Amino acid sequence: MGTSVFLIKPTVELQQAYLEFYQEWVESGEDRVPWVISKDPSDFKGMAHTLLESEKGIKLPAGWVPDSTYWLVSDDKKVLGAVNIRHSLTEKLLHTGGHIGYGIRPSERKKGYATQLFALSLEKTKSLGLIGFLYAVMRII
Repeated sequence: MGTSVFLIKPTVELQQAYLEFYQEWVESGEDRVPWVISKDPSDFKGMAHTLLESEKGIKLPAGWVPDSTYWLVSDDKKVLGAVNIRHSLTEKLLHTGGHIGYGIRPSERKKGYATQLFALSLEKTKSLGLIGFLYAVMRII
């Protein structure tokens, strides 16, 4: 592998890279994991803004919890994957969702990125105070 990767919050600066990531997933016909990848990016600025609002608990649908979304990005600014971290869990999420959902774009799988994405995600959970009782449903695809 050898490529350096890092997590970044959604940003309009990576619009083209994200749209390529999104389109690849759409063309694969696979379910998009985590669920936030299913958001329509046609109003990219609005989509990114909504993801950032969710982190602060702003304009959440009834019964939803705040969550943070990060993109796994390579040093050459390619979006390789995404993670969504829920800050708390409802009873339903405790049994069917968990704190962390993540996925790697189809063309970049089997290269160790999912392991790196999950490890970097665990670091983010520390800042949210989730370490110690973290419940994660891991779905490696």
